[in-house]
Amino acid sequence: MMLGFEELVFIAIIALIILSPEKLVEFARELGKIYAEYKKAKRLVELEVLYGVSSEELKEEMEKRYRELKIELESFKDGRSPPQ
Repeated sequence: MMLGFEELVFIAIIALIILSPEKLVEFARELGKIYAEYKKAKRLVELEVLYGVSSEELKEEMEKRYRELKIELESFKDGRSPPQ
């Protein structure tokens, strides 16, 4: 269900009436954080369902790759060739 422009304007006006402008900013910020967490959780579930990869396995693999890239970057900064 998609909301049209008129519905969004109506919701914004009601929110502004109910909440003060300062509280509305705080509310929007918290709503953004909640939405970001929702998207992250949704993506993890999709990966687990589609590819059979658990979120823990994915996290471990990403941390391993991060460490490898960090070592390569440090060796590049020092002028050494990266480890093979």
